This record gives sequence, C-alpha cells and structure tokens, in this order.
Amino acid sequence: MLAKLLLISLYTFKEIFKSKILYITLFIGIALMVMTYVATEFTYGTPDKVALDFGLGMLSLSSLGISLFLGATLLPNEINSRTVYMVISRPVPRWVFIIGKILGLIAILLINVLILSLMTLACSYLLGGEVNLVTIWAIVFNCLEAILLLLVVVFLSLFLNTTLATVVSLLILLLGHAIKETQETSFVKMRGYLNTVLEAYHLILPGFYKLNLKDFAIYQKTIETSYLVNAFLYGTFYSLFLLFLIIFIFNRKNID
Repeated sequence: MLAKLLLISLYTFKEIFKSKILYITLFIGIALMVMTYVATEFTYGTPDKVALDFGLGMLSLSSLGISLFLGATLLPNEINSRTVYMVISRPVPRWVFIIGKILGLIAILLINVLILSLMTLACSYLLGGEVNLVTIWAIVFNCLEAILLLLVVVFLSLFLNTTLATVVSLLILLLGHAIKETQETSFVKMRGYLNTVLEAYHLILPGFYKLNLKDFAIYQKTIETSYLVNAFLYGTFYSLFLLFLIIFIFNRKNID
C-alpha cells in the first residue's frame, strides 16, 4: 500500500513539475533580489530588514498561491480527465489516491519554499543581517500555513466547482488573517454580538494569523516557546482534521 501511495505522489509531483510552476518560483526569486537591491538604495540603516521583509512576503504569496490555485484543480482535473477511474480500479483505495495526490503537491510546495528561503536568507545575510532561529521558524510556519490552506481548498473542491472553491478559500484565508485585529477594534468591542460571531468563527474556521511569524522574525527577533508549540499544534491538528474529513467524504463521493 505504501508503494502505491508513493507512486501516486511521484506521478503527481512529475505532472505538476512538467507544468513549469517552479519556473515562476525562480522568476519570483530573481524579482526578489532586484526589488531588494532597489529598495535598499532608498533605505538607510536597515537594508537587511528590507530584504527579509520582501523575502518572507514573496515566500508567503508564492506558497499560498500554489496551494490556492493548484489545490482547487487537484481532484477536479483527475475526475474530468477520468484518470481517477483508472487508478481506483487497480484496485487502489481511495484514501491512498487522495493522500498521494496531496503529498505530491506538498512536495512541490516544499521545493518552492526551499528555493525562495535560500534566496531570502542569502540576500539578508549579504546585506548585514543574521540568520536567527525565529526566521527559520517563520519559514517552517509558512509551510504549515500553505499546507493548511491546501487542505481547505481540496476540501471545498469536493463540493464546489474550481472557481468557487478558489474564491471561498481566498476569503477564508483573508478572514483568518484579519480576525484577531478585527476583534481588537473598538467597533467590535462595543458590540458584544459581533465578538460572539467572531469567537464562533474561531471554533469552526482556521485562524491563519496564528501561523504568521513575519513580524516576529523582522522586528522582535524573539518568540515565546509556548506560542510556537501552541501554534504548531493548532496548525498540525487542524490539518489532520481536514485530511480526515477529505478522506471520509471522498470515500463516499459518487464520482461516476
């Protein structure tokens, strides 16, 4: 069974790799270096922070973009091309198929993160910055955030068409980043019912802001271990829960 899972993962990886998605990653990396150079010409005293800010921002946008747009088509493309019928008739359990597809896309995500991370750290270091542990954690949590978004998109693609799954996932991502700051506004604090609604959101939909360590890496340079542990467990268990739901629903989905 493990061999079948790895075979499906490898096939998915090769198919996405052939789409030349990683060329976009290299283009983003080159753009990152050019933008960093231009920005540092107008910045005095903190060019390393500019490089790190640009780098982590580009890293986040690219990895989340891959999760969003490729995740929305991961299953629909297989169903529309009828590839899924050939695979599960081998026979291959549906859960092996779905996990293999997701792992293949995650491998592409990790390569994307690795390339841009190395470029970001190199730019920051060459401009006088230091590679500290918080920056490494910020990169790790970016991977976790991208994987969580990927699972959200795949889950929604089981019910919605590609466009709707993409749009709804994007809204969930934006809300997941804005919810904490929204709760802290005086407008919400003066209206208890709004805070109740936002708390209910926390119980159902993911709070992506918990996985964003960019400000810690750029400005604070330190982070409490308890925050890291809690946030990591939150992202991990939420991802595993979504994966369980995806497998459960896909096993019962009529794909004829």
